[in-house]
Amino acid sequence: MLDVLVADDDANVRDSVEVALQSRGHHVTLASDGAEAADLLREHVFDLAICDVRMPKLDGLTLMRRIRREAPGTAVVIMTTFARISDVVGSLRDGAVDYVTKPFDPDEFMKRVVEPIAERRAFAARFEAARAEFGARRAGVAIVAKSPRMASLAARIPMLGSSDASVLITGEAGTGKELVARTIHALGSRREGPLVVVHGAELLALMEATLSQDISIERSGRDAWFHAASEGTLVIDDIERVAPRAQAQLLRLLDDPRARARRGPSCQPLGIRVISLSRGDLTTAVEAGEFRDSLYYRLDGIQVEVPPLRDRQADVFPLVTELLHELVPTGTTAPGISPKAWQAIEAHEFSGNVRELRWVLEQALAASNGAEIGPSHLPRALRRAEG
Repeated sequence: MLDVLVADDDANVRDSVEVALQSRGHHVTLASDGAEAADLLREHVFDLAICDVRMPKLDGLTLMRRIRREAPGTAVVIMTTFARISDVVGSLRDGAVDYVTKPFDPDEFMKRVVEPIAERRAFAARFEAARAEFGARRAGVAIVAKSPRMASLAARIPMLGSSDASVLITGEAGTGKELVARTIHALGSRREGPLVVVHGAELLALMEATLSQDISIERSGRDAWFHAASEGTLVIDDIERVAPRAQAQLLRLLDDPRARARRGPSCQPLGIRVISLSRGDLTTAVEAGEFRDSLYYRLDGIQVEVPPLRDRQADVFPLVTELLHELVPTGTTAPGISPKAWQAIEAHEFSGNVRELRWVLEQALAASNGAEIGPSHLPRALRRAEG
């Protein structure tokens, strides 16, 4: 099944294409002009975009070039009423996978254009899944995703990695937002570049500090932390804790062309991809006047929500197994866990999420001294829950 965006100012065309796509099991989102389509593309990653060439507010060819730049994993098919050679050649040169001349038979369009795209994407998805698993192990990062919500999140990561759009990852404390960010970097096109993690509460101090060392980039000094992520990924943890003065400076860095130029006569783009992590909904802070709306819109490219551990019960068992192997010394076999201890772990509501689960296992390993982990080895809060 494909997730398809159909953009056309002709309602009859939109409706006929929608019916044909839905009859074959595809999910369809409609846009009546290019600007509406661009807004939808900022909020969602589509497998396929079918765009009319001539649309009000934003024409199809401009929209296609934006898609190729901001969402390279999205296939684009161009529709045109007048099959002008220049439009066709230009669209294919700029990255469209195919084109169709209106009016056309929807069933024939599905068979000739959409079905081959669906087959190629299904093959690519299988390949990317295998590559992602290998890449995650090689990079030392792996997301446990047995629950439906985490499996859906993990399936999006290869496509997120291939994009340069800003990503805003939300979730409660301890859910693993930084791990998701690191995995996006490790499995994406920037994996050979640096990964720089800064904390929102520290940004003001970083910006006001003066660094004396030369880090071989055009701008050192107080912006050196930003330029250290050149050609890589900058992760800003707890973005909601960035001080107002630092918010203004961060927006300047993200928008000022000089801040994106590196040393050398070519002045090539610095190419920093920004991933922000937030414990809550930033729109609440924006409405309260605590967070600049202009900065929010700059950072809120693609949203990813990491669910709390209580909503991913199927992940508890594999998480415990994974964490135990991480926590025991190299070459040591992880101890077992007694049935009653398992019951206590499963009954506990981990308000601290995966971070709290890790702490519980650290305490249990220390208390059991290598023996099987029983209820008595668990922290008191879990023993009370176990009864």
